[in-house]
Amino acid sequence: MKRCLPLLLPLLTWNLACGAPAETDVLDAALAPTSRSDDLSDANLYDSFTRTNSTSSLGSLEQGGQGWSITPAGTAWGVQSGRAYLATDDATWNDHYATVNGSANVRVLVSLATLGQYSGLTFRFVDRSNCWKLATDVSAGRYFLTRFVGGTQTFPLQIAQAPVAGDVLEVRTSGSRIDVFINGVAKGGVTDTSHQTATRVGLLASQDNLARFDEFRVYTQTATRNATLHPFRSDSVWNLPIGQGATYASTTDPATADFIATNVNGVNINTWANWDVYSHPITFASTSSPWATVTDYNDSGRSSAYYVPATATIAAGSDKHMHVINPARTFIDEAWDTTRVSTTAYRVGRHHKIDLYGMGLGPQNGVRAYGGSAIGGLIRAWETNPSDAAYTGKIQHALAVAVDRVQLYYQCCGTSGYDANGYGTAKGYVWPATEQDWGSETNYLGHVPMGSYFAIPPSVNIQALGLSPEGRMVAQALQDFGAYVTDATGGTVAFYVEPTAPSVFVSALRKDLPAIRAQMRRVTNNSAATPNGPGTRRVPLLPALAPAP
Repeated sequence: MKRCLPLLLPLLTWNLACGAPAETDVLDAALAPTSRSDDLSDANLYDSFTRTNSTSSLGSLEQGGQGWSITPAGTAWGVQSGRAYLATDDATWNDHYATVNGSANVRVLVSLATLGQYSGLTFRFVDRSNCWKLATDVSAGRYFLTRFVGGTQTFPLQIAQAPVAGDVLEVRTSGSRIDVFINGVAKGGVTDTSHQTATRVGLLASQDNLARFDEFRVYTQTATRNATLHPFRSDSVWNLPIGQGATYASTTDPATADFIATNVNGVNINTWANWDVYSHPITFASTSSPWATVTDYNDSGRSSAYYVPATATIAAGSDKHMHVINPARTFIDEAWDTTRVSTTAYRVGRHHKIDLYGMGLGPQNGVRAYGGSAIGGLIRAWETNPSDAAYTGKIQHALAVAVDRVQLYYQCCGTSGYDANGYGTAKGYVWPATEQDWGSETNYLGHVPMGSYFAIPPSVNIQALGLSPEGRMVAQALQDFGAYVTDATGGTVAFYVEPTAPSVFVSALRKDLPAIRAQMRRVTNNSAATPNGPGTRRVPLLPALAPAP
């Protein structure tokens, strides 16, 4: 298994007065492409401004039934040739706003048909002195995210990208998290509680009156996703739908050929769902649970102490996973090769504490061989049981799979170990994996890199595969979200189902999995810059996570 070192990322903040931000850039970081596949009917609020020209009124949204509200009073916005614009300013270089009521947790997008200085969109808007905005700085060739509190503005994020007419600006907010996207590429984000409950969103422009706006869209989020049942951020690879620009390898691709093969290097490869053995049980702790010492025998730096119920489940099978969600319901402590010495003492081969509100990826962020969370990609019991109150009949996340070491790929010359940032030095793994099994240099014999992303191509008619309802549910998840290779196993391609799932679901799924695996292909353009493939998403993004109880 693995050992990792921490990687810390700084958050830069500038505190300045009015005007343009400081001359300090935040470099682009392509975290995840935005969803741009949503039909207009999917937007809660929408306006294309295709109505009669006006110099005195912006009118009302085409979808959502609201009139635009103008700030400050005495100014006017209008419509010109199907574009919104600031028609009458207040003779100052202060910001001018046109807003509607959206939500605090929101996705808001607008197209800048024509550029103007200090123009863009606003969100979590209270008034002119208290709001957030994402705006151009045309003269400096950048965008900046601004926070107004009590009339004082600061600049938590700056983006070194020159504004271009036609740019699509997008902001996503979820609780205290704010993420910025331009033209579908994530440019960074901040964590900040300012105006966290404010709900108004809209347009902003300055006195130059040059900016023209088009295709204003708002997707409100109810933030009802439970992190203990469906963890990780909506733009995590575990939750991000596959992009419609994803490309799929043919069956002659070496990685795909090994993945779908029934025999590799003389080893028969079956298809299976780990459930009662070699799975990932999840236990919920409370403050009345025993406070236990968990000693990592491979790395004392990973040892810890936390609440562990005396009856916490340790998985059957040699991997002996034990995963415990903390009483605050914000983290999960994952452990591999667990021995219960007593109700207050455990000995484990690896331990990590995982943020349920994070991305679920490594390095040093989970006990699976790929370096990330063990519960990422796990088919949960509530997803499989029609009598569960949370049941939807869908699996809306990517799945985790393990393959035999004769299928896994080792790249020449790297040896087992870790660099200063916790990334594995035995090579062959691909993003989002950050490592692979210890000893891979001798026992990885195939062509499937750890971290590979597989999916069922959209050309496959799932309904024609003769699957059970349970099998169709999993196949649909593999077509909409895909699957990641996260671990090694023996003589099988194994999917993972929570041990408390109904046996009837698992029985039906196991019968269907050979036919399902035969349809899977490697996605060849999955990367940190284009996670889960580029382009518009096959299905809408998941709602934001609800705050912890």
